[in-house]
Amino acid sequence: MHQYTRWLMILLSLALFSVGCSKPSVPDKKKSKAEASFDNRYNDEKYCVAKNANVEIGIASYYANAMNGRRTASGEIYDSKKYTAAHRSLPFGTMIRVTMLQNGKSVIVKVNDRGSYVKGRVIDLSFASAQKLGLIRAGIAKVKIEKLEKVYERR
Repeated sequence: MHQYTRWLMILLSLALFSVGCSKPSVPDKKKSKAEASFDNRYNDEKYCVAKNANVEIGIASYYANAMNGRRTASGEIYDSKKYTAAHRSLPFGTMIRVTMLQNGKSVIVKVNDRGSYVKGRVIDLSFASAQKLGLIRAGIAKVKIEKLEKVYERR
């Protein structure tokens, strides 16, 4: 009987030791409704193509992660998780729909920076925007850019 108690104490000690060495479980932080929808807010709002909009077709690329946290030309801090873009001439704050011609996917982004300054490219997208379009693997792609205006519903 004494031998069984001894083994039981050894096993119990090992079990407690292994539990004590494990990392404490941290509950997942639930995002508030505002935080959860923030990254996708432009795509939930209703926009239509602006009446005076010219459709632009050209090559798009996306920002490298090294730009994350740096100030853009508009003064905003670049966040790779937001749907933003750099365009040479469109005013800051302009909402545009960028459609990848190869696969037909589109994303609505806000212009908050200037660029692209690489010859032959018309727009630089944030990482999140490029990911939504399926642009990450290719790096560059032919896109269609349409200037949008917000649709206000009558009550």
